[in-house]
Amino acid sequence: MKRSQSRVGHASECYELLEFLSRRQMPVVCSEPDDIHKILALRSASLLQAMTEPAVVLRTGERRIARAIVTGITAEGRAACMLRSATALPASRR
Repeated sequence: MKRSQSRVGHASECYELLEFLSRRQMPVVCSEPDDIHKILALRSASLLQAMTEPAVVLRTGERRIARAIVTGITAEGRAACMLRSATALPASRR
């Protein structure tokens, strides 16, 4: 059960980032590892367009991407933002 709550939280954070990016002028450059992970998930879901630098393998074996450049929000991404904002609770009920 804890794992599914974690997935819900991660999905929510991804959509928050998508909404944030949808209000920015493109391109948006990101170098925060957590945000890059979310950008990769959103790109995989075809909600945005982004380019990434090649992954670098660290001595620990961890793979790291230094930068992601978001070049656009897809029509599906914009629809997801609109749906999310339409179903959000009013500020007084949060």
